Amino acid sequence: MKYDDAGWHSGNDFPEGSPEEYGGTHIALFLKWCFIKGWAGELHTSDEPELVKKVVNSEVSATKFFFDQCDGKLTDEDFNDEGNSFASQYYGDNGLYFDDYSNLFFDLMYEKPESDHDFSQLSEILEQRYASSTLTKQQLKQPKPWWRFW
Repeated sequence: MKYDDAGWHSGNDFPEGSPEEYGGTHIALFLKWCFIKGWAGELHTSDEPELVKKVVNSEVSATKFFFDQCDGKLTDEDFNDEGNSFASQYYGDNGLYFDDYSNLFFDLMYEKPESDHDFSQLSEILEQRYASSTLTKQQLKQPKPWWRFW
């Protein structure tokens, strides 16, 4: 399943003169956060584990990794089961990720490289979204009291 593709963002209203990779920066930042969570898919953990560590440690930009290793496409192969569970809710078609990203980085969107984005600010938002989705999952798993019919 494909969650996103940098090519979807570099057409129409894409700022003239911006490099194509700026259309994938928002995707790459999400990928990096997921890697930090330990959610890299087997594709990456078996083929390029050292490179994944370099992305996590900010030794290699997530954008470079995203274009070099993922061909500018974010798919379910990029994550393990837990990462896909979160990505399908938060990043998927009806997800809030792009809204959260654009609210935070509106002035940078498609115009500035990854290095101009405050990853720690984005991480805080992602952690909050993850915590709320985890809480919701836990609440759903709790059994209803015997007297509740609905």
